[in-house]
Amino acid sequence: MNGAQAVIETLKREGVKYIFGLPGTTIMHLLDALYDEKEIRYISVRHEQIAAFMADGFARSTGEIGVCMASRGPGAANLTIGVHNAYAESVPVMALLGQVSESVYYKDAFEEMDLVKFFEPITKWSMEIHQTERIPELLQRGVKTALSGRPRPVAVSLPLDVQIKEVAEFSYRPVYRTDSRVIDLNRIPEAANLLEMAKNPVILAGGGVAISNATEELVQLAEQLSIPVVTTWRKPNVFPNDHELYFGNVGPGCPPVCWEMLEKADLVLAVGVHFSEFSTKRWTAISVDAKLIHIDVDEEELGKIYVPDVGLLGDARETIRNIIDQLGPVKGKIQNRELYQGLYPKYTHETTLPIPSNVSPVESSAVMTVVNEIVKEKNPIIVEDAATFGPWLTRFGKFQPGGFYAAAGGSMGWGFPAAMGIQLANPDRVVINITGDGAFWMVAQDLETAVRENIPVINLVLNNFCYGNTRDRQKTAHDERYVGIHYNNIDFAAYAELLGAYGERVESSEQLYEAIIRAISSGKPAIIDVIQDPFEGLPPGAVPAVSK
Repeated sequence: MNGAQAVIETLKREGVKYIFGLPGTTIMHLLDALYDEKEIRYISVRHEQIAAFMADGFARSTGEIGVCMASRGPGAANLTIGVHNAYAESVPVMALLGQVSESVYYKDAFEEMDLVKFFEPITKWSMEIHQTERIPELLQRGVKTALSGRPRPVAVSLPLDVQIKEVAEFSYRPVYRTDSRVIDLNRIPEAANLLEMAKNPVILAGGGVAISNATEELVQLAEQLSIPVVTTWRKPNVFPNDHELYFGNVGPGCPPVCWEMLEKADLVLAVGVHFSEFSTKRWTAISVDAKLIHIDVDEEELGKIYVPDVGLLGDARETIRNIIDQLGPVKGKIQNRELYQGLYPKYTHETTLPIPSNVSPVESSAVMTVVNEIVKEKNPIIVEDAATFGPWLTRFGKFQPGGFYAAAGGSMGWGFPAAMGIQLANPDRVVINITGDGAFWMVAQDLETAVRENIPVINLVLNNFCYGNTRDRQKTAHDERYVGIHYNNIDFAAYAELLGAYGERVESSEQLYEAIIRAISSGKPAIIDVIQDPFEGLPPGAVPAVSK
């Protein structure tokens, strides 16, 4: 068996079902090793960025490793946008990188570059395998590293001659996953006591809740003490949005009362949160007078932004379980939470959708109304890749755990390929990607991939013929001096049909619901081209997020 075959055998033993990539000269032996492979499906894409985003979506929705693959130099470099996004959001992705042969290393060989150094800043571990015999050992270690503790990407550089060399017999280790456990037990009683004593506590729940599968325990703790729950930016899926204790998803465009709830809380329990800029209103949302309990699996996060009164290092689910056990039979009463009682009517008002009119072009309030209706009726997975429409989803969306995914890493174009990865992981669910035309243009070529591989993602393209997020910033911060934001678009529905997908153009609000239903019924990848006004924008009163 040669080294390339050992790579595929190792990944198969580790449970990998998909590899996403684009063919190239230094991964040809890896592709050849996949030729007769029945348990791993290779999906070829039209740009390496797509491969990384698909691996991200698959990993995000399963908790398993997502694998992408590219050849040396520019191919590997094209992966970095997706790998960086996965790093920013703690997603376990493995990037397999074909490298020039060691026999020509440091000779400025064609497309030669130091891939280890190149990927180091955006991975948990970046390494190169120099001995064919060690491929199983190091590759298995890479998978475990990506999945353990705070999950994050790893990069594995594979020189061509290391792939080609044959070895009589490879040694494989048993598959091993570390158990997530509470690391810090000593301060559990102190945390429980602070929670019991707080008059107006708030739970701030982040992506770490989903990573550790802790939603059930979080709901139990919130109910036990009647604590309202606010979720961090683009993470509403960590707590059921129809629960009476759910108090919104903070971030750009969120209900202003959510900030008020955080600012007036006398205790904040932050679970799986790294206190990002948009989830803290530029680090101003939590009062300096509030007590803070911070649970995180990553030791570096504790005390990095806010110094907690109690910092608990450990897995969110196990830590919450231990706090619940420490609390015993305590039962809080929601009527005693004065802050919650005082602010809830305001929350209800601020999360009531404006009544749309059946006009042309299509208003965002109408889109949001239909999305909520489809969510309620069809239980799809909604994927967000729309900076301008994102605040509408933040303020008015109603989602369940596992029913919503969005990238907080900043990558335009993430939505469609991530939705394809999510669809492969959830073949029995409808997956709808809500995207702007600007973001969709960056990845539109891979609608061909979706058709070829029969991945029936529905793309709701909100088409306002401009880069809406930049437009909103130029409107508010640059006195409406618009530069570089307007452009022309093709008929996206006709484009879909040319590729064998389902396409429909929607020019008025009353057409949208039936168009989505027809797209679902088609069973094909789809584009619903939703025509909007070039200045259709944020919810009433919302302002664009501007980093300073």
